[in-house]
Amino acid sequence: MSGHGGLPIPDSRDALETDTPADGRMASPDDGSAERATSAMLRAPSAELGPVRLEWDGGGLDVARIRLREATFAPQASGLPCGTAKELELSTLNLALHLRLPDSPAEVQRPTGSSGSVEPWRLEPLDGLTGSLHATITDAALLFDARVKVPIASGQVDFNRAVVEHIGPNSRLGIGRMGVYVDAPGGRMYLLQFATPPTAGVRYEQLTGLLDYWTADRGQVSLRPFLESMLAAMTRDGPRAAGGFTAQARTLLGRTALRGELRPGDGALDLGRLQARLVGRAHDRNVAMIDSDAVGQGLTVSLDDIALEDFRLRIAGRDLRAGSASGRLRLRVHIVDDGLAADLSLTTLVLRDVRVTRSPA
Repeated sequence: MSGHGGLPIPDSRDALETDTPADGRMASPDDGSAERATSAMLRAPSAELGPVRLEWDGGGLDVARIRLREATFAPQASGLPCGTAKELELSTLNLALHLRLPDSPAEVQRPTGSSGSVEPWRLEPLDGLTGSLHATITDAALLFDARVKVPIASGQVDFNRAVVEHIGPNSRLGIGRMGVYVDAPGGRMYLLQFATPPTAGVRYEQLTGLLDYWTADRGQVSLRPFLESMLAAMTRDGPRAAGGFTAQARTLLGRTALRGELRPGDGALDLGRLQARLVGRAHDRNVAMIDSDAVGQGLTVSLDDIALEDFRLRIAGRDLRAGSASGRLRLRVHIVDDGLAADLSLTTLVLRDVRVTRSPA
């Protein structure tokens, strides 16, 4: 990973203060250690740096401007300066990611090797997730035209409650060991095929007869353990561990409009380099709105009122912590030829009671 950014530029030179200790060391605002440097610690009621660009294999991060208020920091030629700030505001943050997935059933079913254990993911807010997804499928040329409703309650997707309505006998959504499927008048079609059958958070379909799909228990997914396990497998074995979309599913998603509203619970998030605690469920914060005219051409997730506490981000050799954070987020996900592409944008992200230190070796 590499990054570069401009030097912090105070709003006013007259407002800039310096603090040079008598022993010639630059007092670092990290966990008590001192660093030798030729420049002084800088204090400023307000300061700016940017633009900042970070790149890595499969993605990149751009921040147009970073504003600091009541800041004490150590100036340097590149990267984020170590220091503290009462408030840090990131304007026009854009993050691009590319996740490669297998594109054929044969490749999906190929076993993946393990390269050892990984740190567990933690997605506590999914335990309290509620809401519903509504899809309209226009697909007379393939299987059916349909209206789909998938309710989510207490972090659970019960496929027995999912409804697929269309002319004639209704279809059924379910989850089996091969993946998530729809049983339609034209037969069973898999929307997502697993590389290997997940074991965490899944109750697979239970058939009452060899081919009796219509009276079966169609299964249930507990989203938190299911996704935590899936993310851990992807971290250990690579993105192909998530499975892949069949060609038939890609065609269907290109004809599917999707709307939804999801309300996560409060709780801790641990995404590796990013950790935080989601708060504000009682005040209707962190509500996610989902919108797409055609899922195959892109899906948008918008959160207009994000509320976080105990924020921590490790990036570019720095450990950034904040007591609280708020912002507006927009995530655009596209299905591309070799997987998924995601573009995340934050119009504004405000961090309060900020401390930036060097990441432990």
